[in-house]
Amino acid sequence: MVQGKSTFQLEQINYRGYNKMSNRGKVIKLNANENFYGCAPEVLNSINHKITNVNLYPQHSGRLEEILAEKFSVSPQNIVTGGGSVRVIDGIVQTFVEPDEEIIIFDRSFVAYQQVAKSHRRKVHLAKQNNFVCDVNNIFPLISNKTKVIFIANPNNPTGTIISNSELELLLCEISPEILVVIDEAYFEYVTDTTFPDSLSLQRKYPNVVIVRTFSKIYGLAGLRIGYAVLEESLSERMKQNRIPFFFNLISEQAAIIALKYENFIQECKEQNNIERNYLYSSLKDSGFNVIESQANFLYLSFDDEQEKDLIFEKLLDREILICNLKIFGQDKSLRITIGNREANNKIIECLEAHNS
Repeated sequence: MVQGKSTFQLEQINYRGYNKMSNRGKVIKLNANENFYGCAPEVLNSINHKITNVNLYPQHSGRLEEILAEKFSVSPQNIVTGGGSVRVIDGIVQTFVEPDEEIIIFDRSFVAYQQVAKSHRRKVHLAKQNNFVCDVNNIFPLISNKTKVIFIANPNNPTGTIISNSELELLLCEISPEILVVIDEAYFEYVTDTTFPDSLSLQRKYPNVVIVRTFSKIYGLAGLRIGYAVLEESLSERMKQNRIPFFFNLISEQAAIIALKYENFIQECKEQNNIERNYLYSSLKDSGFNVIESQANFLYLSFDDEQEKDLIFEKLLDREILICNLKIFGQDKSLRITIGNREANNKIIECLEAHNS
């Protein structure tokens, strides 16, 4: 069984405006949707020797694109890699969205879409969710002749809900093929719902589909910043022309290549996440919390009262459990909890049940 690695020795918790001393020095970090179990041990073993060469510039071999292409039965020319999925998303906006063109995203979705658009001074329209679920029907009224890119996080971050294959195809059938539909699948490896889209098949059918994925989540390599896109070859060529040099550090590409060899570790993480996700969800639901059923490695809690939400955040912090207060992303009445192991989840349940008693 995979072992948890998300307890950190910290003398001080300094997190997005929350600054307090840690009483015991050990913090269970459940705020950023990182893999609680770390990365495959073989990855660490394989990159240790690279550390002695930090005086050298990294050499991008293209080997990672070749391995990903083989894995997904596409050409290496259909793969664009970058320093994390956010850098890939930035490259999409930079390459394809002209100054007078517009972007559509869902509200309560990955905050980086708006941040990237703002950095490039591109206009963004927000599609509403229905009961914390992204509904593609809410996109259609926002589409105009200026629309260039639609970003869809699937599963959605921070709610953990998904858009099904049939729903996504409904969107793709109706919109202009000139509009790029970027499907951000950062958490797709955690999904167990059988209605989840086969995005690679959709991409072959609809060349305007761009799939963005990452090694930051289930592969446990968030600190190394490795992301990639799967897209039509002519689009890939344009992105690569805009790509900055040295977009990987010395060990990133090597780590990703090794990580792809140990799918047994990924499967174990998925199975353990599914067990603990169901356990934590059921426990919080039974305790009366408004928790959204998730297909990712986190749960979304919604509150009627902002003060109660802040109180729960502080109570968990007092017990050395750091979760995400979504106020920092403009969601004043919501919390997000990364799924931990049974010990960590029991500590959360104990704290929240005591609050409700």
